[in-house]
Amino acid sequence: MSTMNISEYAQHTGVNRKTISRWMKSGKYIVMLNGEIDVESSDKNLKQYRDSHDLRTQKAKKKPEAHQAVVSDTDDFQQRAESLYASLVSNDEQIRSLEESRAIKEHYLAELVKLEYSIKSGEVLPWQDMINQVGKEYARMRTRLIAIAPEHGPRLRALASTVNDAEFVAALREVIYEAMEELSLDDREQGE
Repeated sequence: MSTMNISEYAQHTGVNRKTISRWMKSGKYIVMLNGEIDVESSDKNLKQYRDSHDLRTQKAKKKPEAHQAVVSDTDDFQQRAESLYASLVSNDEQIRSLEESRAIKEHYLAELVKLEYSIKSGEVLPWQDMINQVGKEYARMRTRLIAIAPEHGPRLRALASTVNDAEFVAALREVIYEAMEELSLDDREQGE
């Protein structure tokens, strides 16, 4: 790790001391180490955050020579999007440049459009409606099962004291089957 003072770093980056001081005050770009500027970390921050946003540095980049093969924008974008998607899936956490972030955004917007199309074409079911319906069914079943005790409790108590275990189990099974039959009849009536 190399360090520099403000004057040296200003000369290193091609800006004046006042700019470096302003960046330090605002907490932008500059990483300090023992009272001096950490060159590698600060250069990395400048490259990642300032250079990708600053129009002056973008215009200063050299244009490709005419004889160089230039890949079409769509192929280049597709290749970058695939590599970014692979890094996202692999949980590779890193701070990305604006260009990479835009490529990721475009990828997910395309996925969103694809999902919207699937929903409109009927390929994807409305999951929230399904969850709500299942919740209603569980509530109906719970209510019906809770109602078994007060409705049939006295009869089952009388059976428990007068008959053997097999007859009691058969009576209890009959009560449960009745409740299940009521629930299924309600389902058929709702479907009609």
